[in-house]
Amino acid sequence: MQVSVEELGGLERRLTVQVPAEKVEQEVQSRLASLARRVKLDGFRPGKVPFKVVQRMYGDQVRQEVLGDLVQSSFQEAVLQHNLRPAAGPRIEPKTVAVGQDLEYYAIFEVFPEFKVQGLEGIKVERPVAEVAEADIDSMIENLRQQRTRWNEVSRAAQNGDRVTLDFEGKLEGADFPGNKGENVPLVLGSGRMIPGFEEALIGLVGGESKTFMVTFPQDYPNKDLAGKPVSFSATVKTVAEPVLPEVDEAFVKSFGIDDGSVESLRKALRENMERELKQGIKAVVKRQVMQGLLDANPIDLPQALVREEIEQLARQMHFPTAGKSSEELEKTKAELFGEEAKRRVALGLIVSRVVTENALKLEPARVQAHLEGIAASYEDAGEVIRWYQQNPQALESIRGLALEEQVVDWLLERAQVSDKPSSFDEIMKPNKA
Repeated sequence: MQVSVEELGGLERRLTVQVPAEKVEQEVQSRLASLARRVKLDGFRPGKVPFKVVQRMYGDQVRQEVLGDLVQSSFQEAVLQHNLRPAAGPRIEPKTVAVGQDLEYYAIFEVFPEFKVQGLEGIKVERPVAEVAEADIDSMIENLRQQRTRWNEVSRAAQNGDRVTLDFEGKLEGADFPGNKGENVPLVLGSGRMIPGFEEALIGLVGGESKTFMVTFPQDYPNKDLAGKPVSFSATVKTVAEPVLPEVDEAFVKSFGIDDGSVESLRKALRENMERELKQGIKAVVKRQVMQGLLDANPIDLPQALVREEIEQLARQMHFPTAGKSSEELEKTKAELFGEEAKRRVALGLIVSRVVTENALKLEPARVQAHLEGIAASYEDAGEVIRWYQQNPQALESIRGLALEEQVVDWLLERAQVSDKPSSFDEIMKPNKA
């Protein structure tokens, strides 16, 4: 077998593979002979079908199977021979497949980048230091009250914090656009659910009143046809309702599974839960900084096949709608929405994997157990949850991956420049708001 390798630029490679015609024909004849011993045809006893009959009836099919198998096996042999590490399956382009001639084909694919991890000592991390304060618990109880808000319809004008039910229709230069209409839409004014200016325009309206107003879509709006464009909206407020929050009494407390109904017990349970969340939140903040430091110190070429796969996975996770668009439009939109995050994930996956390999890091079983116990702690029957993971290899593997990632972060922290930063529960758990 003859093999040559070309670099097509970046990580792309092209193998030219040539398999001798003798090997192809030998395999074809061998398979036909095996088939002749097994094939059943009317008028012949099993195993007595003449070879030429078998060859005439099945020769083309067997040849195609042989060519396919030889391409697969010769490709694997070729990449091993040249120490190549394909990042994804190759694109095969046949060159010659004629009977009696050598099998020759091109295999085009990307390889994993070759690099050494560097810059670990230069990673800077500000580790937040915070505690759960009484005010944080007060705020959490207020959030719980808001989650159980009742709405009482009123006849006064709508104000911030009220919930209106409305019909609306938008026009872009007199024409409809996707999502421009809504009927009986509930909307809490001041929630920021709609584009800037929309909710503000409804303040002061009473039930049954209509209004026409202009709103400009944000420049970074995902739909590029609307981004930065002024749109005319007509809206009719059908009802206005004001919020009524529940009292923090025994019934309220018991509704959260606190049997004695005391506010003190509720606050104690909230503190324990919030402290667990805070611990995880601090880990997440630190991890983001460590990973960003790794990325900044190790710019690498990325196999585009892996980036495309990651884009598709992100789109599935986000339940990205596919109806009504051509495949070209879908690919372009998904690349715009998920491309940067996909590149980040692929790069981190490659770099972290290299950290593990270069430093012979071995997963610590205690970390896996700690992750399992942490997940199970929020369930009533923690033991049953742990058993479920232990009996489901795929689910357990995801936990092992998280544990190894945490171990890598801790290993990197020992080499990074770490300083403590005073912080608060809200700053850590709600970074965007803070």
